[in-house]
Amino acid sequence: MKIKRVELILIVLVVIVSVVVLYNVLISVPFKEYSLEVDALKDPQSLLVNSRVVLKNNGKQAINDIYIIYDNNRNLTENLLRIEPGQTIILSPPQGALLNNVSVFTGEGISIDKAFRSPIKMPGMIGS
Repeated sequence: MKIKRVELILIVLVVIVSVVVLYNVLISVPFKEYSLEVDALKDPQSLLVNSRVVLKNNGKQAINDIYIIYDNNRNLTENLLRIEPGQTIILSPPQGALLNNVSVFTGEGISIDKAFRSPIKMPGMIGS
């Protein structure tokens, strides 16, 4: 029995789609008890700078006693009591922050230091 070219293409497409779906399912399942993702973004515009810090709990358990320190300045701090598994929190840095880096510490021993990143400006896009 010979497989026709169309059948072979369909089989390959089904396998590729299955692998992509399985990969997306596996990366969305938390494996660690405590895991925190931090993204610090600053987007300079012509008149102002849009900035935010995104915290996402990627772990199986809630994260408690979260301290956020901007630019290693103890006067520029925030405190969150709890982030539930899968929850995302978006913070605005306080006035006066230089937006160089952000440090995040939790009661579970997680310590993350992230530099603020700037998005790539493309010609013709808003804010370019």
